[in-house]
Amino acid sequence: MTKETRADTPELSDSRPEPMVFEPSKEIMALSQKGGLSMVVQTAVATIFAWLIIILPATFILLFVYIRWARIPLAIYAGYCYLDPSISNGVGRRTEWVRRLGVWKYVNAYFPVRLVVEQRLDPSLSYVFGVSPHGILCFSGQVLIGSQQSGLDESLEGITVHPIVLHHALQLPLFHEYGLALGSLSSSRESIRRCLAHGHGDSVAIVIGGAKESLHTNRGERKLVLQNRKGFVREAIIAGAPLVPTFIFGENDIYSQLEHPLLRKVQLWLQSKMMFALPLFYGRFGIVPRRTPLTVVFGSPIMVTKTASPTYDQINEIHARYLNELRRIYKRFKPKYDPEGDDELIIV
Repeated sequence: MTKETRADTPELSDSRPEPMVFEPSKEIMALSQKGGLSMVVQTAVATIFAWLIIILPATFILLFVYIRWARIPLAIYAGYCYLDPSISNGVGRRTEWVRRLGVWKYVNAYFPVRLVVEQRLDPSLSYVFGVSPHGILCFSGQVLIGSQQSGLDESLEGITVHPIVLHHALQLPLFHEYGLALGSLSSSRESIRRCLAHGHGDSVAIVIGGAKESLHTNRGERKLVLQNRKGFVREAIIAGAPLVPTFIFGENDIYSQLEHPLLRKVQLWLQSKMMFALPLFYGRFGIVPRRTPLTVVFGSPIMVTKTASPTYDQINEIHARYLNELRRIYKRFKPKYDPEGDDELIIV
């Protein structure tokens, strides 16, 4: 569905071999360029998908409050979502027909996805994809991994990517079904280890900066919270899974946020108490995400030696290599895919 091309090396500040570039399909690009009713549909669908983590649980609450006869079955369903072993079994419950739904073409047309792969990955191995930046709603994960129309299945042939989601988020009624259908797994250590133990291409994608990084999301800003995030490196070493630095150009341009010193103090305090951030953000007409092309760059994998109990020195060494590789791919591809972004990738 996507077309593989070669990048123009003169525009890239790196002497490595030309990467493989998978452009959006002709169907997606033709739809993306349509105006009128088609654009209205694309905008509406993209906005709904951006807010599903709020819309789905809110729908459940409204059903519970206003449909009295359904309260008992809804309560049983909520308990099922809370206890469902699929959240942490390392396999999940990925549903291909959901990933093939026609509605995804409108999301992909609103956010045309280009995939850049520096090196073909061996499908016999499992990988840890360290994904940055988080953005406000981490929306590109849905567009990239959720839909078969993004080109991910072709660019990473033989690799099954499971997005790692906060455990409690996957327990939310209705969002539970949606998250699992996309192949999501819990962020618990047990879940990640079970997945990587399968081998044969079963891999995890971890948005490393997490909620704290969302407070650094603004158009043109490229600031990542990674300096002290090393748990993903430890899990990669324990599993013997190569680390793949992954940067998404365009994620931070989907929404902007309100900034004020007093507001930031309140946000940081709330984050310390509740373990998640509360950015006040806006897009087009308030809640509508900006129509932004997304370019996802998969860097060359960092090979690791499988070690049951890695030392701090081993973790720090691989972590430093990972940060250097992430800076390298940003420097290499920024001139072509993000000319208006920060000149340097800022890591805190």
